[in-house]
Amino acid sequence: MEGFERGSFTTARSLTYAYYSSTNPVDDDKPAVLLLHGFPDSAQLWSEIVTYLTDLPYRILVPDILGHGGTSKPTNASEYNSKSMADDMVELLDAEHIKNVIAVGHDWGSFLAQRVYLWHPDRVAGLILLNVAYMPPDQEHRFDLDTIMAMSEEMCGYPQLAYWKLFTAPDGAETIGDHLESFWTVMHGDKEDWMKRMFCTRGAMREYLLADERVELKWYAKDRKWREPWMEVVKRDGLAAPLNWYHAMKDNHQFEAEKELPKHRFRVNVPVLFLGSTRDAVCLTSAIKFPQEKGLLPDLEVKEIESGHWVTMEKPEEVGQAILGFLKARF
Repeated sequence: MEGFERGSFTTARSLTYAYYSSTNPVDDDKPAVLLLHGFPDSAQLWSEIVTYLTDLPYRILVPDILGHGGTSKPTNASEYNSKSMADDMVELLDAEHIKNVIAVGHDWGSFLAQRVYLWHPDRVAGLILLNVAYMPPDQEHRFDLDTIMAMSEEMCGYPQLAYWKLFTAPDGAETIGDHLESFWTVMHGDKEDWMKRMFCTRGAMREYLLADERVELKWYAKDRKWREPWMEVVKRDGLAAPLNWYHAMKDNHQFEAEKELPKHRFRVNVPVLFLGSTRDAVCLTSAIKFPQEKGLLPDLEVKEIESGHWVTMEKPEEVGQAILGFLKARF
């Protein structure tokens, strides 16, 4: 990542995070920008976006999240609980002498950005959430995948989390790993309603992979700069560790950890920008209405971009300009 230094840091629980740190001049009175990618990506996800931000006087920190890229890949899903990972992030901030941040996240990175705020509100000056809306903890109901799929089918007509059946299956990582070329097209295929067909239809993703099918790719996914580094890491390390983010939720490690969160923290008392995508069948822009109507997001700005789920690759200029505008206006 041009203009960034590559570093590594080992946490108190003996996990090593790989990360990039910007070298641009900064204003020490400004919060830093913490960019958190999701599944199954790496810090590279932000390589186009940071070009819009490096002229600003903000320190920028871009880690590979736990289980991904060059960061440690523990096999025990319990290590992916939100408290421990939020603590990891704060330890990294301390090591880099960063007082507070604007936490920016995509996919599972959005979940982690939210949880850094919930566990350490004094360290977060703002939130920018891409695709995955704010999800306040549910301290009363344990996570049950079948129940959630049935609820989403009733509410929006299809089971949004159908793909979790493969992702959390005993052979899930192996099945995907044996068909990586097909899985790349699962994520980045250029067909009408492709995400809904692959991610939100029971059994569809497994059937497609086992048949080793292919479809036309979106323009960005044909670029070697995205595909080859991803393939290299996944072929080397597999997907068992990244998929632990799903196991940690399904196996209720998040529920057990977040029972300890004080309820008054669920209200996000910092500026929040939510960027949704029109063609993301799993992470609906409308999901932000639930916490908003509950009064949990008193300072919220919502924008929607004409894009699929991997919006930072598909529409980098729109994402970069949206983040840039929010930072300039609010910080």
